[in-house]
Amino acid sequence: MKMDEISKDEIARLRRLDPAGVHAALIASGDLSINTAIPKRIGNLRPAENAIDAVKFAKKCDYNQALEWLHEHFAHDQTASRNVGIKKVERELFDSEIVINRLVKQQMDALGCSEARITLMFKEADETSQQDAQVEIISESDLAAAHLGQDEEPEKRKNRFGFLAGKRMENGEKVEKFYNTKDIQNSVGMLRHRNGEGLNVLLTPMDRHCFYILVDDALDRHGRESESPVKSWIDAGFKPCLALQTSWKSHQIIFRVPKEPFRFKDAVGNDDSCFDRQGLHKYFQSLNRDFGDHRISGLRHGIRLAGYRNVKPKHAREVEGKAWGVEYPFVRIEHSESTFCEKTLNDALKMCSHKVAGNIERTKQALLNHRNGVTRPQQVMPPRSIRPASALGRMISAQDAERAARQDSEKQEKARCR
Repeated sequence: MKMDEISKDEIARLRRLDPAGVHAALIASGDLSINTAIPKRIGNLRPAENAIDAVKFAKKCDYNQALEWLHEHFAHDQTASRNVGIKKVERELFDSEIVINRLVKQQMDALGCSEARITLMFKEADETSQQDAQVEIISESDLAAAHLGQDEEPEKRKNRFGFLAGKRMENGEKVEKFYNTKDIQNSVGMLRHRNGEGLNVLLTPMDRHCFYILVDDALDRHGRESESPVKSWIDAGFKPCLALQTSWKSHQIIFRVPKEPFRFKDAVGNDDSCFDRQGLHKYFQSLNRDFGDHRISGLRHGIRLAGYRNVKPKHAREVEGKAWGVEYPFVRIEHSESTFCEKTLNDALKMCSHKVAGNIERTKQALLNHRNGVTRPQQVMPPRSIRPASALGRMISAQDAERAARQDSEKQEKARCR
């Protein structure tokens, strides 16, 4: 489709496309290296937040060419249609709310997601139990007027961790809408109020075009606690898109990887079944077992929203001389960059099926390199169903190796005697 055939509504839709999805498509088309971050601003362009500017930056093309490329690659993408659509706050924002909204923008730009789930979680709830918890489903209007049950009987709150703010009933069916950056910013008054009442504010990026891998209660790459563990990860060759200080001493680090390398061969669509989430989940768990919270579960996991307080009881500090008496830590941004992490991608693929696109492509490239004399052939990834050798198997293998070495030594000795 040519520029003169693209309507104003279509241009507006293309401008709002998922930034991470556009970023991944530019990598797949060869216009960007996976190690190239999308800058927030370059000249008059804002590639990290505007899909048209991202294409102009990557392809070094003009406005019309960028529109035509986006329309060709994202003609059927309806991501923005799932947004909640919160109206702009009519009153003048407080200074503190302006600061919070800047942090929200910075966090969303780094994640590159055009939509996210917002969860309001009871302060005593354990994040690791989210996967199996029952979530109270209420609408925005109900949420604004809801009695949140801080004094509710414990039996009634058992196995519930909070509220999904975007779920509602429409025509007798449960429907979930998601929050874009503007929606979250326009909800700042309500979110601050609920946070002050004792609810934690969590954001879960929706993974339509990429996967987000969280290291919770992150340690540094040496497995030690650190005031800023993200630096050691960067020094080790990782490229996190976001790092948060979530309490006085706790940190979250998030890595972003493109989704397509995890697609099973010949799988069509965007359902979870089309991708090797099981292999990716194993990598996610191993990463947290070694460098984070070993209890964590659920690959699609909530992260804390910057600018709001972490009101878990264990983080409360008594403060003398202040009216409120107890203080909770604010969630701070330590690092943000709109980028994918190639090292995380390659490490995760090692735990995935050999039938996913990324491993198939790596095998082809390895064989091609070998034919051209560039490298030795790499071992093809075995299916996940093949179990690693047992202790007994390793012992037998060691005995075989020792026997073979002894036989070689005897042959060499006989040859010298001759």
